[in-house]
Amino acid sequence: MEQRKELFRREQKWGLNSYLYAPKDDYKHRMFWRELYSVEEAEQLMTLIGAAKEHGIEFIYAISPGLDITFSNQKEVSALKRKLDQASYKFWLQVFCLTFDDIDQNMCPADKEVFSSFAHAQVSITNEIYQYLGEPQTFLFCPTEYCGTFCYPNVPQSPYLHTVGEKLLPDIDVLWTGPKVVSKDIPLESIEEVSKIFRRAPVIWDNIHANDYDQKRLFLGPYKGRSTELIPRLKGVLTNPNCEFESNFVAIHTLATWYKSNMNGVRKDVVMTDGEDSTVSIQIKLENEGSDEELETDMLYSPQLALKLALTEWLGEFGVPHQYNSRQIPQSGAKSATIDISSLASPSLCSSTTVTTVFQQPIMTKIHIINLHVLPKVEAEKKDSDEEPMEMVVEKQDDAVPHVQADSEDKQVGAVQAEKMAEDLKPMDTDKESLAESKSPEVSIQEDLGSDIAPMQTDEQLKLDIFVPGPNEKPLFRAEPLTIEDLCLLAELFYLPYEHGPKAIQMLKEFNWLRANSSVVSINCKRKDSEKVTEWKTRAKMFEEMCCSVINMFTRLSNSANRTILYDLYSYIWDVKSIISMVKSFVLWLGMYEVTQTVISLSSTNHVAPSKNVLYKIKSMYLISHNA
Repeated sequence: MEQRKELFRREQKWGLNSYLYAPKDDYKHRMFWRELYSVEEAEQLMTLIGAAKEHGIEFIYAISPGLDITFSNQKEVSALKRKLDQASYKFWLQVFCLTFDDIDQNMCPADKEVFSSFAHAQVSITNEIYQYLGEPQTFLFCPTEYCGTFCYPNVPQSPYLHTVGEKLLPDIDVLWTGPKVVSKDIPLESIEEVSKIFRRAPVIWDNIHANDYDQKRLFLGPYKGRSTELIPRLKGVLTNPNCEFESNFVAIHTLATWYKSNMNGVRKDVVMTDGEDSTVSIQIKLENEGSDEELETDMLYSPQLALKLALTEWLGEFGVPHQYNSRQIPQSGAKSATIDISSLASPSLCSSTTVTTVFQQPIMTKIHIINLHVLPKVEAEKKDSDEEPMEMVVEKQDDAVPHVQADSEDKQVGAVQAEKMAEDLKPMDTDKESLAESKSPEVSIQEDLGSDIAPMQTDEQLKLDIFVPGPNEKPLFRAEPLTIEDLCLLAELFYLPYEHGPKAIQMLKEFNWLRANSSVVSINCKRKDSEKVTEWKTRAKMFEEMCCSVINMFTRLSNSANRTILYDLYSYIWDVKSIISMVKSFVLWLGMYEVTQTVISLSSTNHVAPSKNVLYKIKSMYLISHNA
């Protein structure tokens, strides 16, 4: 809930205006769509809606009945109307969305008798619901064929899309993800093509930053591959970003920058006939920090500059301890816990939602593990002490020995007898008088511990003990602050689905070159070229420095004050830091191979080289990264 409020605040700050609530793990949104929300669930949802209104964000409620609805059954249609009535009258909502994505297109026998196609069935119920709700100003429809690859046989010849375009009421907006589910680029021509079929401008539901299909990937790159020429040709844009809330700062920020770059552009009417000339885009260059970087073919928006703007603002968030919890504690029973879902924002008319929520749990520290195990034990010991207080009297054997009648000359026998009596002694065996005469365990413990505790130091003594480093001494450890270079490196390591950032590409190329040319420093090389050896060692040193920059970034990020952001990023940065450390060691081993062989021949001890499994894992990681 607190994350959503923070999301609304950011949307308002960056000029976004809508929020689409369509979480697939809210059972009453999709699987149990017929069931009304309980009182507790309704209260939570109303709180969320109220927070959106406070920040001027339009809350769009989506429902997905397509899994098992019978379109021709009036009882099913009435159940859908009743569910939306609850949202309309109880939650005071006026903007809705019907989604039919990711479902089977086969109709049941009853529907086949009434509707000629699956598209006719969906359009019929959508039009009926739209009119039943009073034809709201904004009403969204997500088709089953929501991208180019899902269209059969293709986009221009799809009967489904043509039925939607012809039969769907003209004021209902249609969602579209582009050529693919996760589109690298959304060309202007593709939007013009689908707009002609829909007979309206589509609303882009963008998955460029979505990571729910791969829990090991994170996307911190800029909004890219969408020309600002699209803005006047679209009804709106939704973004469906990473599942982790804090990792979406860049995704949403750069999307807002993209939209505002052509906010005042002239909307161009969609031409419904063939032969429209495509807009000619001019490719420009921008000199950035001494190097020419090729920008997107768009003069109004630069992904690189938008990324730097977002990272600069995001850097300030890392130094502020956050005021809300990042993790949602799962609760059994009440389904209202699913209300707090990872739904994220977008630009012009509409905003985004995360379809699936995946919580990456960070590696727990030792203090957390200790707390989990020690606290129950302490409570158990406390409980036992309350139930059997008399057993505590004999816990210290030194106190029990004076009450034992033993021979004073035979200390060993006396000790054995005392130990035996301590084992056999029961609570009822000790009367009140003997208990009163013996010392309590607390007093005994305090007396014994008192001799080991150092006397309390005064303020003057503490001042004298303060460590003050001299001119030639290193100061005590002080965590280095996170830098903008660290965040740039982080973003380029976790860039976009179809590409790595420039620094990540450079590291992959250097590693590939060092591995491919490692023979020049191998002992098997009979005729060594000193120039090639020098080049290899120079590039190996440069690669080592790049690896160290990743490790230092991990260290500084781990020491940041904002633990909320760290918890969302930790599993990812730990993984990349571990891989980089291993690759760094592998390259060092390649360079030291000749020295290692010499040491082996001169030493009597056994030398263990890196195992084949480790080397195979390194090569596999490179191949996976290289082919990504």
